[in-house]
Amino acid sequence: MSRPAPKPVRKDAVQNRAALLQAARVVLSEQGLDAPLDLIAEKAGVGRGTLYRHFVDRTELALAVLEADVADLGRRTAEQGDDPAVFFWFLDRLAEDMIRNAGLAGLVRNVRSPDALTPLRQSLMEAGAASLKRAQAAGLVREDLRPMDIRLIATLLGAGFQGADAAEREAVSLRTRAIILDGLKPRAEGR
Repeated sequence: MSRPAPKPVRKDAVQNRAALLQAARVVLSEQGLDAPLDLIAEKAGVGRGTLYRHFVDRTELALAVLEADVADLGRRTAEQGDDPAVFFWFLDRLAEDMIRNAGLAGLVRNVRSPDALTPLRQSLMEAGAASLKRAQAAGLVREDLRPMDIRLIATLLGAGFQGADAAEREAVSLRTRAIILDGLKPRAEGR
């Protein structure tokens, strides 16, 4: 027996979810992880029940914000075209997103099940995989890099942000990127 087709998502539900993600992005960056969820619902122009229909808790909301940002990064990276240097553009945008979303990292680190992070990790690898491959083909980065390494790079980019203010996060990010870029360079044979 076949399953009935899932009901299509209503247009207002899609709009409410998008409004909640945008409001969460703003409120959490301004007020931190302890910002009241009611304030997010209010800024989104929806009720508390609507927020909880979309997201069971604060962690799920934070993951959804990050997943939406990674999907957007993947789209914007693809729009940059086939230039092999797009991989470096991707890394710079990833660093900017990491700085902006630094406050969400604590929630992600405390996620109940590591499986909850799988879609985010997979999306991140997919977002940069094609540009990585083009950079490798052009000899701009090491040949032994894999899409999974994008996940490691993201971890390194955000590692020094805990307890840092915006200026400090920017400085840490710049230095971390310089170190990462040096490590990505192709190596001469025999080294």
